Amino acid sequence: MLRKILGQLERGAFRPETLPPDVATAIAIAPSVLAGLLLFHLVAIEMLGLAIGVGAAAHLASRSSGRPLQVSPVIPAVIGVGLVGPAAPQPWIVGVAILAAALELARARVVPAARLHTGLLAFAALYLASAGAFAGYLNPGALKPLAEPIRLWQQLGGAWVFDPVRLYVGNVPGPVFATSLMAVAVGAAWLWYARRLSLVVVASFLAGALAVIVVEGWNPGFQLDSGPTWFAVAFLLADRRLLPGYAPARPLAGLAAGAGALLLRGPGGGVEGVFLAVAGVQVALALSAGIAWLAVNRSAALQATLRFWRSARGAQVRRKAA
Repeated sequence: MLRKILGQLERGAFRPETLPPDVATAIAIAPSVLAGLLLFHLVAIEMLGLAIGVGAAAHLASRSSGRPLQVSPVIPAVIGVGLVGPAAPQPWIVGVAILAAALELARARVVPAARLHTGLLAFAALYLASAGAFAGYLNPGALKPLAEPIRLWQQLGGAWVFDPVRLYVGNVPGPVFATSLMAVAVGAAWLWYARRLSLVVVASFLAGALAVIVVEGWNPGFQLDSGPTWFAVAFLLADRRLLPGYAPARPLAGLAAGAGALLLRGPGGGVEGVFLAVAGVQVALALSAGIAWLAVNRSAALQATLRFWRSARGAQVRRKAA
């Protein structure tokens, strides 16, 4: 056991590109999770424990059924919950963790080639279903209700409501494990060292965001000094494992996500817009890839569908006979 742990540490230090995807992601987001624990204390501990518990239960259930997993459901559950505000109602927090783990198991079984982050999709789906119930934030330290910086900026008529250093450190209201830009930068640097971070996508996101900022006349420093924004970019959008194989599509995805994230900050929008924009881009890319595959493999897809229905029909007949 000790030899195995030492081997993983050696790979992480000198050959990080050889690590399993879930291990690499866990190392990358570890600084952000630690920052969330330091900023939000017991609230963050409870949310992390809930996410790990749900993800671990799903992982064990899958392992006991003999189904292999590329990514442990723990990772999507932690990231999905990490995007939620610490003052969000607990039933919705539990729902995000359960849906993230369930979607990961379904993706691994039904469409393992789909380049989707199921934790992000779970957050986006339930955020929309709850009409924004996740937008419950606390001021770190005092843990008193306070709007996150983007919404507070809108409420105060465009004033710079927090100083740049405080925004960078993450000592502001925000998603429980995605508030600190400094922690995100540390994790993103490691992800780049592991050859998992696409700088092209990061740059194209920045270009799309800046285009909207210039048109709207906003302060670029305030808009971009945002831990949640770059958490979504570094760990959910620019991860090479989640990007399309067709290279020209990557900068276009970054541009679309950058422009969409800032446009969703219009009247009434908040920092959650970046998560919704990235989720929308991932779904659009996955649908495009699926349509392209079907166009080339129509006969194989038809045969696979027929086999599925025959198998389901046979199982139904056997159940009735029993």
